[in-house]
Amino acid sequence: MRRYELVGRRDIRLVTDAAVPEPGPLEVLVRVRACTVCNRSDLAYFHYHGLRDHCSQGCFGHEIAGVVEATGAGVRRVVPGQRVFVRTPLTTGYADFALAREISVGALPDAVPFEQGALLQLLPLAVHATRGIRLGDRVVIVGQGPVGQMALRVAVARGAAETVAVDLDDWRLAHSTAAGADAVRRVDGGREQLLAVGADFDVAVDAVGTPTTLNACVELVRQNGLVVLLGTHHIDTHVSVDLVTWERKGLRVHSSAEPLDTGRAEALAVAERLAHRRTDALRLADLHTHTYPLDELPKAMEQLSASRVLHPDAEHAPYDGPPRETLKVAIVP
Repeated sequence: MRRYELVGRRDIRLVTDAAVPEPGPLEVLVRVRACTVCNRSDLAYFHYHGLRDHCSQGCFGHEIAGVVEATGAGVRRVVPGQRVFVRTPLTTGYADFALAREISVGALPDAVPFEQGALLQLLPLAVHATRGIRLGDRVVIVGQGPVGQMALRVAVARGAAETVAVDLDDWRLAHSTAAGADAVRRVDGGREQLLAVGADFDVAVDAVGTPTTLNACVELVRQNGLVVLLGTHHIDTHVSVDLVTWERKGLRVHSSAEPLDTGRAEALAVAERLAHRRTDALRLADLHTHTYPLDELPKAMEQLSASRVLHPDAEHAPYDGPPRETLKVAIVP
């Protein structure tokens, strides 16, 4: 089979004679029909491979939709021939086939194209990240890239009374309005404009993952408010915070990570129900903006690399925002 391998910094190579993985117990082999590029993890691995330890350890190409090709012993939830999406695979989705644990595989509705189905990898992540939002909460989401957009959709579904979407880009914010945001705020990414967004929110979601956005979220929430770490800190892995402010405000904090299989299973089950019963509200077509064939993965990486967040927060970046009119790019074998 064909498979891309990340072999070094900004160095991906297409292998054309890779062996097809064999599913072991509780594992599923998926024939990949689409794999979307993760705007944070995949790009961070690509640009920082060898410079950050974790960028050499994660799965490059993990947002997959396809058809079950085979199953290992003990698999009960899916069967060969079934359409599925994958939360986190064991092998790359930039390939003809990918291997995943059964617990990471969700049923894909027939009406959802594979290119959009791969985006559903973000849904259990957003479900888990927004678990602290309560009916009637005021919620601000800083960052309206794909994961911030998905968090907005789930926050609305959870019954937030007010959702404010914040981003550098007007085009993305127009998508946020269409997805149900009550208000949008365009900022330049600096601390002053971020703090001018508002105050006393019940929940502030950092869907960017920089020191500036995290500390802004601390300021935006009320006493005893909740700060959610959704954007992954792949670039600035060490972040300084004012713990006096955290103590004075009595803040709560949680991340979007699902460290235990129980949490992964619960989030995936909710995501499956939303995908099947609230398909229209997810507006997946709005998030899918580009498609490339597998052998043009380097072009997709180049397009998505024109992004400010791929550079350390304190350094000058050659870009003033995200890639123009781009959210999710699908790679199709």
